[in-house]
Amino acid sequence: MKLLIFVSSNCPHCPDAEKVVEKIAPDYYNYGLSFKKIRMKTSEGKELASKYNIMAVPTVLFLDDKNNEIQRIIGTPGEDSLRSKIEKGLGLKKSFFSRIFG
Repeated sequence: MKLLIFVSSNCPHCPDAEKVVEKIAPDYYNYGLSFKKIRMKTSEGKELASKYNIMAVPTVLFLDDKNNEIQRIIGTPGEDSLRSKIEKGLGLKKSFFSRIFG
């Protein structure tokens, strides 16, 4: 799974979002997570923002191995929320119902 964080230099919330992602993401590298920061003003940033319809920053995008969007977080994610979404995307966290019903 890939995690992309879209940021802009004039965004007051982006540094906080980057810190959260940079703190949490390395814990999941061994499970197949890759992480990349995307600056909106670069040519790559413009291309990816257009492709994934990114309308606000910061936006954290979760992609599968075929670069299809799994989920997104708009705004600065909380640590627990980000961990939960990463674990769910990687298949490490079982849903409430699968824990009960198997």
